[in-house]
Amino acid sequence: MSTIYEILRASKGAAYSEDKIKKYSYLHMQPKIDKPAGALAGLSRIHGDASPQVQDRIIDMLVEIGARYKLPYRDIAHMLLFCKIESGFNPDAAAGTTSAAGLGQYTKATVEEAAKEEVSKKRLGFVLELDGHVFDAERGAYGIVLSYMFAKERAIKYFGKNYEKHLYLFHHEGWYFQATADNMAEDRPKAVLKIIQTKILPFLDPLEKLLSAKTNLSFKLLTKDDKPYAGQPYVAIYPAKAGTQGRPVKVQGSKDKPQVVLGKTDGNGHTSPIIAPGLSEVLFVILHPEYKDLLQVNGNSVEETHEVKDHETLSKIAKDHHTTVAELQKINHIANPNQLKVGQQLKLHEGEYLWRRPPMSLIGAYLQQAMNVHPAAVPAMVEHKRSHIILPQGNQAQQHAGTEQVVAIRGGATSDEVAQRKKEKAVKHETVEKDIKKQVVKPPPPAGKAIKEGLLFPFEKRPSASYHEGALQFNSSRGARRHAGCDLYAPVGTEVRAMADGVILQCYSFYWHTDAVEVDHGDFIVRYGEVAPRSAKEQQAMRGKEVKRGDVIGKVGQLIKDNGKKHKDTMLHLELYSSNLSTAKSQLTDKKRGPFQRRADLMDPTATLDKCVMT
Repeated sequence: MSTIYEILRASKGAAYSEDKIKKYSYLHMQPKIDKPAGALAGLSRIHGDASPQVQDRIIDMLVEIGARYKLPYRDIAHMLLFCKIESGFNPDAAAGTTSAAGLGQYTKATVEEAAKEEVSKKRLGFVLELDGHVFDAERGAYGIVLSYMFAKERAIKYFGKNYEKHLYLFHHEGWYFQATADNMAEDRPKAVLKIIQTKILPFLDPLEKLLSAKTNLSFKLLTKDDKPYAGQPYVAIYPAKAGTQGRPVKVQGSKDKPQVVLGKTDGNGHTSPIIAPGLSEVLFVILHPEYKDLLQVNGNSVEETHEVKDHETLSKIAKDHHTTVAELQKINHIANPNQLKVGQQLKLHEGEYLWRRPPMSLIGAYLQQAMNVHPAAVPAMVEHKRSHIILPQGNQAQQHAGTEQVVAIRGGATSDEVAQRKKEKAVKHETVEKDIKKQVVKPPPPAGKAIKEGLLFPFEKRPSASYHEGALQFNSSRGARRHAGCDLYAPVGTEVRAMADGVILQCYSFYWHTDAVEVDHGDFIVRYGEVAPRSAKEQQAMRGKEVKRGDVIGKVGQLIKDNGKKHKDTMLHLELYSSNLSTAKSQLTDKKRGPFQRRADLMDPTATLDKCVMT
């Protein structure tokens, strides 16, 4: 049987003669393709003139987006044929006689219409801005999905159950085409109906069958230096039965109980294969190697929001969180992805769309059912979580080393680091929580020397809960990372004092509706975290402000979860850095740097706090 790729790949079309190219066409205005390395690009502006690899990747992108919007198999097939007819899956295709360009051959008028909230936001969940980005492959793919959704609505309005035989008409002739008897009698609509009869309808059934065919998917885990990650525990969550009404089956938002498989990778880093209907959703979770010691941990939640930092782009944030620019736009209602504000809080997932980075609460619900996990332990157990769509046989996206239907996931640790971690033994201890006992994978390192003795303790009284123990201590487990500071428990409103003279570097939103204040104390920096929030204007006014030892720089804040509920514990989260390197040059948080995801000069503050004085 053929694959969808063999059916869909387009041949190179004919070029426009110079005398037919209009001045307002992209063939005249932008004849050459100029894209950064790695971007999906065509070989020219001619229909279908893209390599088979680029065409296949465009097909995969459209299939996955369609599945994540929960479109039926037949709609996804129809949408793919739209794209083949319009551009031949060449993201850089352009017409010579009109302003049409990109995957969907969007004209200037279509681009303007798509940017309206009542058009794109209503259907996609975000404002689709194609102006200046008409050749961007991902935006173009969302444009195809949008046009299909709009055209289907119009076709059903005019033709009811016979909408399939007329659907493409409302893309080719425009979303607002009036399909009256007089208009349908004209030559152009008649020509479009012939295209539908010859290039769409004959292929819908075979494509639908191939898209829905049962297939398999496995994962291969690799270390940072591309060695197999053997013996790594994982959980695969996927639908237990086929979907209904011709739709791909999903996990997110489904009322049906999924299949939950707990396993370990083999000697080659492979998981067991998952067999499911085509385009099924699979939630793949990598667990901490010592997850059994963490089943009853009362840990902290992982990041469900992201605060925009200086010089960050939406593209970088999307890459760091394993999602896409379009998804972040959709969740956060961002019209222009190039206009972010420092301090802006971005949601990472929301709603019914099948998010690539599923919420921890959903993962926790399934792990709780399958493994009897304490709900608060889930963030400490989970090192990686991702939603995958099982793409059709023959795809390029899910291949590794020549093997099809394999997703390779590369970790942040080298093979030597993995080997060392396996040698570490779990050490039992009790936490400050009375009713929960837990283990950490590794005892904290010796506290070491204080960076300076005689500094002022940040509270007037030392907390009763010890910052030497449990989740409060430096280097305790936070799942995929380690705790980068000491937590000093105190009631909301407790004044936080500057430990020494210094200058406030910045104040910004930090974690669960609290702020952090960074202070340069001369030859070291302290991040005073989880203090009561300030307004953006007040945060800005804090920058560069000189403080004296003992000055109140904030108060302990109330942690408020994403569901609006207050967290039961409140504290000052204190981090210590051994240099005064400006945070404008090197931010304290560095998510690519393990195991703390902090700058290299991070220090254990335990000994320094022990040597602090109270007055």
